[in-house]
Amino acid sequence: MGDAEDPELRVREDIARHGFHVALVPPEAGTPGWALSIGLFERHAHPELLVFGPDLGVIGPLLHHLARRVDGGDRLEPDTDRSDLLEGQPLAFRTVVPKWYGPFLGNAAWHYRSEDFPALQVFWPDPGGRYPWDPAGDAGWRDDQPLLYLPETHRALSERLVEVLRHEGAL
Repeated sequence: MGDAEDPELRVREDIARHGFHVALVPPEAGTPGWALSIGLFERHAHPELLVFGPDLGVIGPLLHHLARRVDGGDRLEPDTDRSDLLEGQPLAFRTVVPKWYGPFLGNAAWHYRSEDFPALQVFWPDPGGRYPWDPAGDAGWRDDQPLLYLPETHRALSERLVEVLRHEGAL
């Protein structure tokens, strides 16, 4: 049994045992948190997954569910919407552009020792059925789900998230 205090060992053990590891980054300073998979590319030649939201108690289990689906053979494809993954909840998938790997996929890059792996961002619609890229959608919903398929900072991130990332030196 590995040392629970050694993060690298824990990630490797989770990948060996479950086929993936889920890393959680808590919300801070009015910005959303996120959950990301590590190991889906290594074990299944599948893009890593990334999902944002204000509640790790929701996005962590969501990402774990999706990673288990991939581990079971499901393929989540970029630029698709799926309504068969969660009961009553459609999800959309978009390819994360490399510019955002450093700020948001650093844990996976650390594991792979490079940024040479694909990643998909998972999106869910607001209560009106609109995804965050829809201008008619809920603005708060949009702020909780940055658009990491866009390379332009001002289009991809909320002003608050830009401010926090600049303060942390990630941008």
